[in-house]
Amino acid sequence: MSFFNELKRRNVFRVGIAYAVAAWILLQVADIIIPMLGLPDWAPKFILLLLLTGFVPALILAWAFELTPEGIKRDREVAPSQSITAQTGKKLNHIITVLLALAVVYLLFDKFSGSAPLSDDSKELASGSREQTEAVTPVSSQPAMETTPVISRQSIAVLPFDNRSRLEDDAFFVEGIHDDLLTNLSRIGGLKVISRTSVSRYLDTQKAIAEIAGELGVATIMEGAVQRSGSTVRINVQLIDAQTDEHLWAEIYDRELTADNLFAIQSEISSEIARALKATLSPEEARRISSRPTENLQAYNAYLKGRQLMARRTSTTLGQAEQEFLRAVELDPDFALAWTSLAETALLQGLYSIKDPVAARKQRQDAVDKALALNDQLGEAYLSLAVLLEDQDRPEESEEAYRRAIELSPGYATAYHWYGIFLADFPHRLDDAGKMLEKALELDPMSSAIGTRMGAHLVQIGQFEKAEAQVREVLRLDPGFAAAYGGLANIARASGRYDEELRWRAKLVEIDPGNIRGWSALMWPYMKLADTSAFESLRARVESLDEQNLELGWVDALSNMYRGNFPATLEHLDWIYQKSGADPFMYRFKGHIHNHMRNYNRARTAWEISDPEFFDRSQWRKGLEDKQGQACRVGDILRRTGDEEMGLQLLQQATAYLEDELPGYIEHADRYEIELCYLALGQPDKAMEAIETRVEHGHGFSWFFMRMGHLYESLWGTERFETLMQRIEADLVEQRQRAAIITQALGL
Repeated sequence: MSFFNELKRRNVFRVGIAYAVAAWILLQVADIIIPMLGLPDWAPKFILLLLLTGFVPALILAWAFELTPEGIKRDREVAPSQSITAQTGKKLNHIITVLLALAVVYLLFDKFSGSAPLSDDSKELASGSREQTEAVTPVSSQPAMETTPVISRQSIAVLPFDNRSRLEDDAFFVEGIHDDLLTNLSRIGGLKVISRTSVSRYLDTQKAIAEIAGELGVATIMEGAVQRSGSTVRINVQLIDAQTDEHLWAEIYDRELTADNLFAIQSEISSEIARALKATLSPEEARRISSRPTENLQAYNAYLKGRQLMARRTSTTLGQAEQEFLRAVELDPDFALAWTSLAETALLQGLYSIKDPVAARKQRQDAVDKALALNDQLGEAYLSLAVLLEDQDRPEESEEAYRRAIELSPGYATAYHWYGIFLADFPHRLDDAGKMLEKALELDPMSSAIGTRMGAHLVQIGQFEKAEAQVREVLRLDPGFAAAYGGLANIARASGRYDEELRWRAKLVEIDPGNIRGWSALMWPYMKLADTSAFESLRARVESLDEQNLELGWVDALSNMYRGNFPATLEHLDWIYQKSGADPFMYRFKGHIHNHMRNYNRARTAWEISDPEFFDRSQWRKGLEDKQGQACRVGDILRRTGDEEMGLQLLQQATAYLEDELPGYIEHADRYEIELCYLALGQPDKAMEAIETRVEHGHGFSWFFMRMGHLYESLWGTERFETLMQRIEADLVEQRQRAAIITQALGL
């Protein structure tokens, strides 16, 4: 018998094949298991060395020994008539078949969780296989959107990447890579890229690609997976046509784990997506997506972790995010994106935590200045700058920064969101504000924050039913989003349902008990309900959160104002001033208090600081577009402090604006205190008509000011006014009974 046939008879070939396939499967399993067990980087190489070392001995054993019913014997000790090598060969065939099947299953799994690269010809065919003008119809989840938009072929949702290592420590890294890729893609003007907030809801989803695309309003979906193992990283991505389920492009990146390699991969992916979707990259966009924000991998890891912590929007995680960004800029002081994120975190801490607002404002300013000095091509930095300028009452410069942010990052939903909030301060620009919010929702359709803001926009333009439907839809999708309950509270307040306002504000602090502003905001429904029983308990609750917080000063100021203790109110406002510095709203509030005290010259001095537009004829129009009701008060104070003609002209111009122009921008313009102008002009009958209309429409307002403000003095004691006040009081009696149950539940 030839040597070759003897090798076959003794099953040496079969043992070799079985050993090789089993070893390959074992190596794939080890590639997954070793990172999960936290074993050292050399463990995979050690296993490979063991398997290679064992291959030759396995073949020698197959040649020298035979498995018999009596056990293992040397081949030469087994007579040919007793040999069962044929039966053993059949068993080995079955084993090989099973092992090959397992290998095929693994390969299929790897393909569909992160496809292998297509050939160049196939890539070109895939990217051009569909006309980019084709459209699909989305499933809209936002009732505020009246029409269903046509979906551009140049639209994409990048689903959350799968963490292949399954290590908890790698979760921040994988989420960060995903977030950074979205940031990069948002800089390409020709693409519509769904924001992270919306796509994050599809982590581990079982929904089909077409269904996800319909809900997000996109034509293409990208899936990906990241596996970090020691000093290497593997990133799998595949781009899928949502209508046909066709793979437009796919790639696997196996690289050494360095910051430079990670940015190179993101740049390549962004460029390939733009090419596959036929989106033209301008030279500036190409430079922006290929930029390397840092060369320090540790700084980049801290930045990625900070971004994920910041996205969770709690006082605890925002504090942790701040520490990560501080670590990132300590490791790399030239890391502009980390400085920008530090500024954004400080802004959010001012909204969600008890961080000192003065310290937060300084941190924001320093971080933004540093970021822009390092890189003036960051849309995120200009967005933070815009908000800073807005806080400093510099609207023209602020708007310029908002526009620059959108120019540099045209796919950044937050830029449209915050710009829409800015525009909403001007009634004549409410249409533009709505368009900005619609664009933000288009880019981030599942965002609870943007959806809630759209509800506030609908309240502002007087569409209360649509507003409530909008916010309730947000809560249907995200019942734990506390700010949405604040949105419902604002709708109830605008409709005069103060007990319901109290109920929704109570729900907000139930979900987010550390939200000090949520607690202080409870003062307003209690004042409107004429219920002072909870004032002290509410103050104690705010003080327990932070006895030095500005919100405690506002609670004290409001409670004393409501009780008519105006000197104490001014003392608390001075305390706020000492802690926060000049605040236009604080000066306006002081002006109101001096006005109630008939200290007209002091009221004027305060309002000259908070509302300088009304003391300069050339700025009246600007002031009316931003502070309608205040114009009537300033017109009255001008007349009382010696500027009779100027005050009269301001009152006449304000009345014309409130009567003729404002109703063209919003429904139910009667909410905007036009009675103040009528009273200042000596027209009490028109004032009563305006007040009665507001009550008839169910619009909420601070009725108790009508018992304090001297402008209402001419109405006091008249039958018409007192009858209306009795009607309000009767409604409040019923509301207070319902509110008592809520107060008890709050423990106040």
